[in-house]
Amino acid sequence: MIYIYRYYMLSVFWRFAILSATLIQVCFAQAAETQVRYFQTDYRYEYRIKLLDLALTKTVKEFGDYKLEGVSKDITQGRGSSLLQYGNALDIAFFPTNREREEKFLPIRIPILQGILGYRVLLVHKSNQNAFSKIETLEQLKNRYMAGFGEHWADMAILDSNNIPVMGVAKYELLFAMLNAKRFDYFPRGINEAWIEVEKYKYQYKDMVVAPNIAFYYPYYVYFFVSKNNLELAYRVEKGLRIALKDGSFKTLFLKYHQDLVDIATLNKRRIFLLNNPFLPNEKITPELSWWLPETGVNELVP
Repeated sequence: MIYIYRYYMLSVFWRFAILSATLIQVCFAQAAETQVRYFQTDYRYEYRIKLLDLALTKTVKEFGDYKLEGVSKDITQGRGSSLLQYGNALDIAFFPTNREREEKFLPIRIPILQGILGYRVLLVHKSNQNAFSKIETLEQLKNRYMAGFGEHWADMAILDSNNIPVMGVAKYELLFAMLNAKRFDYFPRGINEAWIEVEKYKYQYKDMVVAPNIAFYYPYYVYFFVSKNNLELAYRVEKGLRIALKDGSFKTLFLKYHQDLVDIATLNKRRIFLLNNPFLPNEKITPELSWWLPETGVNELVP
């Protein structure tokens, strides 16, 4: 009877020890896992999320596992900026850079869109398509037509500073409805955005098309940003991006999402109006334009 009791107690002890060791391992794994929370979960940001995932994957050996978490879709850009700045509920965001943002947040100065967002084609009502095809100068565009744009977007100030008549609109989705109703004349969109949006809204706003022949260009670079005190995450993401640049996986991912859109845009056949961006930080930025920009096009900018 004594032997049976001893065996039972020994069995209980080892089961308890194994369970304790397992719990310790789980807790250690959870403690070592880096949580990375972001709020820009709309379909427009899929590439940026994939690139962030790539950068974190490249650094797992050094920094350990991670968990990417998209938080509520209801967070506005303004609210998201505040949460990120004070480190509450958010860890990272993807914003176009300017001096104000670089003072407020910690930028990871690698252009994640390689300058592509600065090339803007114009969404117009199809009844205006022919009129826009005849525009030859920026002054003609300024004198005859009104743009619509997101009033809280960083490049709203760029349009204003270049004396582009523009109507600010608070909600992104409302811009398409207003263009379709001819409340304004055109909506500048990145070449990585315009055709996707035309396709997405083709049944809801069937009169929306991309204007032929013309486009804007202004220097406009998108970075990952973290809060000022999140130095470890900034270091990890930057290191991962540099590894991906070196091994070619950054370029492969970029072209997977953008090459077809660049081909559709035919920038080398468009008259491109050059706008100034007076809000860029002083640091020199060198995007990999050669990944996607046609050799003819960049040299044919019209001031």
